[in-house]
Amino acid sequence: MTSFEIMDKQSHFRLLTAVVLSLIFAETAFGQNVPQKKTLVVNGRAAEGAVLQLDGHPYVDLDALARIMNATVKFETGRVILTVAAAEADAKSARAAPGLSKGFAVTAVSQLAEMREWKAAIASAIRSGVAGGNWLAPWLHEYRLRAEGKLSQTSLAAKTESDQQALQLLKSDLANLGTWDSNTQATILSLNGEQTVNPAVAQNDPLLAKISECGHFLDAMLVGGEFADDPSCH
Repeated sequence: MTSFEIMDKQSHFRLLTAVVLSLIFAETAFGQNVPQKKTLVVNGRAAEGAVLQLDGHPYVDLDALARIMNATVKFETGRVILTVAAAEADAKSARAAPGLSKGFAVTAVSQLAEMREWKAAIASAIRSGVAGGNWLAPWLHEYRLRAEGKLSQTSLAAKTESDQQALQLLKSDLANLGTWDSNTQATILSLNGEQTVNPAVAQNDPLLAKISECGHFLDAMLVGGEFADDPSCH
C-alpha cells in the first residue's frame, strides 16, 4: 500500500469520526431540548400538561390557566389581558367586610366620652335643682355643643357600611341624651321639688336607663370591632 493510499484512508477515517461525533452531539442536544409536560395545579384545581418545561424554563398554557382560575383571556395588540373573576369577588368581599374601621372606632369612643360628660352634667343639674339658677341652661348648652361638634368628626371617620350603621346608633343615643337634657331643664324650671331634689327620680327614669344601656352596649361593640345592634339604641 502506497503512502498516498494510507493518507487517503486516514482522511476518510477522520471524516467518518467527525460525522459520528456530530450525530452524537446533535442527539444529545436534541434530547436536552425536548419539552417536558407537567400538570398545573392552582388552589387544588389541576390542568394536565398545561406546563411545558424547556431548557429549565416553565411555559404555561394561558388558556388552561384561565380555565382553572375561572378567568377570561383577551388578546390585544402588544398585550394579553387576564381577568380573574375570583380575585374581583374577593376584593369586593373585603370592601364589604363587617368589621368596624379602626379610625372610626377610635373617634366613636371619644364621642361616647363626650356624651358621658354631658350625661354627668345633666345628673348634676338634677341634684342642684332650682339652686342652679340662671347659669344652668348655658352650662348644659356647652356640653351639648361639644358632644354635637364631636359627632361631625365621627361622621367623617365613618368609611365602611358597618361604620355607617354604628354611626346611626350613636346618633340615636345622642338624640335621646338631648331629649333627656331638655326634659331635665323643663322639670327644673317647673319648680317641681320632688323631681329636682330626689336622686331616685333620675335613677328610675326610663329614658336615662335607655341612654345608659345603649352607651354600655356601644362601648363593648367598639372595643370588639364588629358591628352589632341593640334595641336600647333605637
